[in-house]
Amino acid sequence: MKRFILFFASLLAALPHGVAQGIPVGTWRAHFPLRATHSVALLAEEVLVASPYGLLLFDPVDKVTTAATVVEGLSDVDLTCAEASPLGKKALLGYSDGGMDIWSHQDVRRIGDIPQSGAYPGQSDIRAVVFADEQRAFAATGFGIVELNLTYGVVQGTYLLRADGGTTPAYDLSIEGDSLFAATASGLWAVSLNDPLYLPTSWVPHSRWKDQSIARLAVQQGRFLVQPEGSLDVWYGYSGNWIPLPLDTTDQPAVRRLRRSLNGFLVVRSFGVTEVALDASLGATVSSGFGNNTAFHPYDAAVDAKGTLYVANRGRGLTFVDNPDYAQHRAVQDPQSAQAYALEGGPEGVHVLTGAVDATWTATYTNEGVLHFDGLRWTALQESALGGAKDILDIQYDPSDPTHWFAASWGKGVLEFSGDQLVQMWNHTNSSLQTAAGSGPSDVRTGGLCWGQDGALWVSNALSAQPLHRYDPTTQQWQGYSAGSFNGESVKTLLQDEDGVFWLQSRTEGWMAIEVSGLTTATRRLTRGPGSGNLPSASVPAALFDHDGELWLGTSDGLMVCFSPYNAFNGKSIDAQYLLVAENGINQRVLNGQNILSMALDGANRKWIGTADAGVFLLSADGLETIHHFTAENSPLLSNRVQSIYVDPASGEVYFGTNRGLLSYRATATQTASSYSGIEVFPNPLKPEEYGPMSVRGLVPESYVKVTNTNGRLLYEGYATGGQFTWDTYSLSGERAPSGIYLFWITDPLGTQTTVVQGVIVRGNP
Repeated sequence: MKRFILFFASLLAALPHGVAQGIPVGTWRAHFPLRATHSVALLAEEVLVASPYGLLLFDPVDKVTTAATVVEGLSDVDLTCAEASPLGKKALLGYSDGGMDIWSHQDVRRIGDIPQSGAYPGQSDIRAVVFADEQRAFAATGFGIVELNLTYGVVQGTYLLRADGGTTPAYDLSIEGDSLFAATASGLWAVSLNDPLYLPTSWVPHSRWKDQSIARLAVQQGRFLVQPEGSLDVWYGYSGNWIPLPLDTTDQPAVRRLRRSLNGFLVVRSFGVTEVALDASLGATVSSGFGNNTAFHPYDAAVDAKGTLYVANRGRGLTFVDNPDYAQHRAVQDPQSAQAYALEGGPEGVHVLTGAVDATWTATYTNEGVLHFDGLRWTALQESALGGAKDILDIQYDPSDPTHWFAASWGKGVLEFSGDQLVQMWNHTNSSLQTAAGSGPSDVRTGGLCWGQDGALWVSNALSAQPLHRYDPTTQQWQGYSAGSFNGESVKTLLQDEDGVFWLQSRTEGWMAIEVSGLTTATRRLTRGPGSGNLPSASVPAALFDHDGELWLGTSDGLMVCFSPYNAFNGKSIDAQYLLVAENGINQRVLNGQNILSMALDGANRKWIGTADAGVFLLSADGLETIHHFTAENSPLLSNRVQSIYVDPASGEVYFGTNRGLLSYRATATQTASSYSGIEVFPNPLKPEEYGPMSVRGLVPESYVKVTNTNGRLLYEGYATGGQFTWDTYSLSGERAPSGIYLFWITDPLGTQTTVVQGVIVRGNP
């Protein structure tokens, strides 16, 4: 047995690390901006730092930072606050919709009573939470205060503080002994936790702050810190006497949080964290002038029993100070923005385009940049690196030079890059591109890029007398082309079919086929009506050509397929058709009536289709089988509005851009290979903490795979999906494969190429 373990140890050391292999097939991961933190919760064994999109989890002993999001069990995004229980065993998380999570390493329980009731629309956000003990807590909301029974995970009391039943916005809470104190829009209130809290008469207003809106509050040993709403001052109160703290307000720093600490208070303001003693004297302030602490934007802070200061530092994640000289910072790899209007591939990874146009294709002037994820790290090109351009809607790489690429801006024309350096901005002054009719004198709207079969870049130009343009990167010469009845139309996405014909998207008139010959063009419209395209709607937000050359069209009223786009210029029909499937003996249209926003193709010619309100579908290659249907209700998807999709051809990971953030799912299909020279088994080894399947990628089309143990016993067999084969690690008889070495015997359809690779499974103790 010892030799077996030592053998495994040596084998594991020789295998590639799982991190580089990405996530297992069938699993999700979130791509959220987690550094925009606002709350700190000190648990017994770790520090929780909350942002609107999830948690950073910091282990103070090992100094390791991980993340928790909807993928790891959180119920939603738009977190507003977080607080640790008295013993540090769990945390209470608040959300903008009034929901709450009871978080621990064992589970996450949702308290959804407030949003489910619908009783206080627009007033349900959780502003603060406080624990009375491990099983009793309170939350401040836009309508009042609620009491929580954490044993059962329910709201067991709602307190509006008014005899007439009207609401009272509450902003902050603090508990001292058996008294609960509340900072509200009508002043500072106190109540004994032993009294009937449902009686308005049990709540006592503080005379000093009666009818004044109090934003923040902290109570410690009979001392109070209070910040009136909108004030730069923080007031200290003790034994009925109140004085403003002598804080420097020269630069008008906003008060973000008042906290109890070990021997007094913490005042968290926009430029620093200041210690305040119980006698109101000021202690040290940690600010951006502290060592290694530039870009310091604190929103919350807490001190642990060892005296280490932990700060929710917006933009940098977690900042902590455990020495007198310098600060340290922790975060995870994350994008700088949650916006994901469009997703585009590149030589490595995926590009997230944060720029956008609205439903009328009007610029939104979004300047959160172009984000790039290579599978491990996130980088970004912000507005300055884009020459001030906003609303980047498309990018295109030069196939002959992976450092040479272009970006289409809705307003600034075409941007040309070498690496991350902007080398040229092409617009109406130096190219054939034209300004948008009826707009400003320099408004050049480009929304679609396509690298043509002729080795040139082709560009769509909206509201222009020449909607199609060609740029030769060798000669740097431009040429504009007419698009018939699309001249002057608002146009965006641009595709090219296998015959070299361009297809141009219009906002309201469907698509136009354009055949270029010299300096002239022939055109044919694909739109509504029999003989003209047969589309149910002229609004067609998404389209793609599949591996068979068929044109799939996602309209605002369902899915259509043009099986004969090659007929565009031979006088024959290009009418699109519905796909029909039989359900209970009745033919039904596939995705009938769905408002389709996005489409993408995977390595097995399957279609991923994103909708406006029904989530995302994975259809078989012929479209007649629904393989997956992911929604916000049955998956980590944040929203059923899926506005962009990208499939990484090498890994099969599918990225979904929703109106609430970006997530990805590793599917079973990858692009096919021409030989078996680049085969990879992953995860390899399959470790005890991993419960997903093992996959083999880098396969030729229609590969057949048999899985055996080292004794030759057949455990599983089947065809690859695209260029990837996936095994659930169970035998044909349903038995879970134990620890060991497993062989994947692979052959192509003709039997001319064969190979065998191995994978390792390491199971934990039963």
